[in-house]
Amino acid sequence: MKRYWLTLWAIFVSLSVSSETRNIILEQCDVLSFDKSTGAQYQVLKGHVRFRHESALMYCDSAYFYDTNNSFDAFGHVKVIEKNSTMTSDKMFYDGNSTLMRVRSNVVVNNEGTVLTTNSLDFYRNRNYGYYMGGGKIVDPDYELVSQKGYYYPDSKTYFFKTDVLLTSPDYVIKSDSMQFNNETGKMVLIGPSQVVEKDYTIYTTNAWMNKNSKIGRLYDYSVIVSKDGQRLTADSIYYDMNLEVAKAYHNVDAQDSSQKVIGRGNYAEFWKKSPSKGFLTGRSYVIDYSEKDSLFLAGDTIYGVEIDSSKSEVRAYHHVKFYRNDMQGKCDSMVYNSADSILSMYGSPVMWSEESQLTGDQIDVYMKGQKADHIHITKNAMIVQYEDEDMYNQLSGKESKAYLKNNKLKRVDMLGNAKSIYYSKDDNGALVGVNKAKGNAMTIYMKSNKKVDKILMTPDSDGILYPPLSVPEDEKRLSNFKWLEYLRPKCKEDIFVK
Repeated sequence: MKRYWLTLWAIFVSLSVSSETRNIILEQCDVLSFDKSTGAQYQVLKGHVRFRHESALMYCDSAYFYDTNNSFDAFGHVKVIEKNSTMTSDKMFYDGNSTLMRVRSNVVVNNEGTVLTTNSLDFYRNRNYGYYMGGGKIVDPDYELVSQKGYYYPDSKTYFFKTDVLLTSPDYVIKSDSMQFNNETGKMVLIGPSQVVEKDYTIYTTNAWMNKNSKIGRLYDYSVIVSKDGQRLTADSIYYDMNLEVAKAYHNVDAQDSSQKVIGRGNYAEFWKKSPSKGFLTGRSYVIDYSEKDSLFLAGDTIYGVEIDSSKSEVRAYHHVKFYRNDMQGKCDSMVYNSADSILSMYGSPVMWSEESQLTGDQIDVYMKGQKADHIHITKNAMIVQYEDEDMYNQLSGKESKAYLKNNKLKRVDMLGNAKSIYYSKDDNGALVGVNKAKGNAMTIYMKSNKKVDKILMTPDSDGILYPPLSVPEDEKRLSNFKWLEYLRPKCKEDIFVK
């Protein structure tokens, strides 16, 4: 009977004070007291206290009710229910005019299955906005997140976290200085030094967004992706899709593979992890192979790479292809290297330089042994030229040619099919003896240690003529397909970009 009369009295007081819906309504309590002698400006409520303010119900064990100020302090088993959210704590101050809740000690907020726990939460009901400053944790069926500071917007299901942010999920772990997160869309924005760790990759970034639902993201400001296999990718911006295992990099792309000792650079790139893994670079693209002391620099309009299996791969370069190494250089329209048979093939007006020799033909195949060239096969219109002196060139031509190297230096050349040669013969003092012009079915040329022609061996069916130094007719100084392309030769690694 006592609780019945107190409830009626509370309703009467609330109606008499104001008919506005913004006033807090005391709906229930076991004991209500008010002692004017103490000077206190509040009512003391005890036992099964229940308030209502607009659409929210608020419960507690006891409270100080400042009815003239439209506010109260709640203590013990505090609980607030509104819409789809429930909040519990040990104590709370609530201002009905500003709708500010200051919730303290063992705060738990449950919003449709997402649970926030903290010791200090301020929440504005009318703006549906809250924040914690002394550390908090959010637990969702898909993840767990902790941070020192957090801002909470239930309507949009958006959070903003700052300082020591740690998100843990079955697929990845994120550490960040600051994070904005939408629980409905799954989009996360990382700001400041951040790290994303998943099974095969670690991402380092200071500016990025990713979606935990679609597993798609974008990295900015030279973010870095590092794989457990020793691969590293950075660029102005990187788009990636964890489901498709694809990454697209834009501007100032730098891709490195420490296990293969290869670096690739360009202005746009795509990399596909799913088997067979593959990728390409374009836009001032080039590759550096530093597996040997003398690094190889290869440039092309577009460079493709594909992993055939765990031990085999293929590299293709298309258009305006050039490569440079101290002891070997080349130029062609397209190039293919297959690690399965260790053959580097050059197509489209290929030309190759080895020490003092220039090699040309319709196609040039370089057979590698380890990281070094073992021999070279030139098919169709094979020609090898050496500059001897002013207006003097040693020349060899034939249908095809096989050139053998030692330590990347030309040692022997077999010219096969309609073989022809022009050779400037000199004595031991370097004085010109004569010009030997010969032709036959085949020839074998041996090179001196000083990179010049040592001798030429011809088949018995060969014939030739030796011209005295000053008696060589002008039309006999050049073979029909002679061309000297030294102006195209890369003299340094920077020349691979000269078209």
